[in-house]
Amino acid sequence: MKLIDRLVKCQGRADVIEIVPFGDCHIGSRNCAETPLRQIIKSLPENALVILGGDIIDAIRPQDIKRFDFDTLPDWMIGGDADTTRDMLGDIVNQQIKRAVDIFSPIKDRIVGAIEGNHERDVLKYAGFAAHKAICKGLGIQDLTDQALIRFRFQRLKAVKTFIIYIRHGYGGGRTAGAEPQKLDRMLNEWEQASVCFTGNTHCFHILPPKPVLEMPRSGAIPKELTCRYRWAGNWGCWLYSHAEGASSYASRACYPARPMLTCRAVLRPFTVVQKDSQQLSKPEIELRSITIS
Repeated sequence: MKLIDRLVKCQGRADVIEIVPFGDCHIGSRNCAETPLRQIIKSLPENALVILGGDIIDAIRPQDIKRFDFDTLPDWMIGGDADTTRDMLGDIVNQQIKRAVDIFSPIKDRIVGAIEGNHERDVLKYAGFAAHKAICKGLGIQDLTDQALIRFRFQRLKAVKTFIIYIRHGYGGGRTAGAEPQKLDRMLNEWEQASVCFTGNTHCFHILPPKPVLEMPRSGAIPKELTCRYRWAGNWGCWLYSHAEGASSYASRACYPARPMLTCRAVLRPFTVVQKDSQQLSKPEIELRSITIS
């Protein structure tokens, strides 16, 4: 686990910052939605900060008898001449790492760090190759191990607003509709200090309804009403087409349910207020929103 502190300088009250997790991309799988992935990375606003959430590469090698299938390899890995194809197939994981570094390099300066996924972990466990560390090294970003608490401190003049975000890769399957909300609720209760909790692994996109927390100041004047803040939890889904046209895949043979092609982002407003009827009304400080993968 890593404990991270990130200071972000804000220019004004209206500044909005997005925290965008990219997880379960499975770059190197034929079903990877690589074109939308590149498009969304290219279209990220300048105020967006990124966290990589694991399973960035598919990392399934021929030695993985249960899951490996030549039919699931993408065209870019087998589309060259004979010598190029031999080189690619003889070094599948490294080729996927190079591809991932190429995809995320345009925003590497905005990546806070990367969580290790179970696919990268399996390569280390069974082949002794640290694929996750290689991705971090290729992008020049921090290795966040298996989970991280990140303290984002937003500074405007002398004012500082702090949000804590928890992120992990996740665990377990996701075949039933009720499984994911329960996992997210348990995560939210376990990491009570976090304003936002992110997880993945199950490929089940889900944003839990916000949990309202009622509070009163620990010091100073007693307000007329309790203050209320929201805490959020979300699963970022995946970047895999679960039932793509063409040859069968591990997911389709296992009859995994179709996954919504959505991912999520946290929208933070550290200092924004709006004027209405001569009253100061705060906009929501935090929201979790979806991003369509199309």
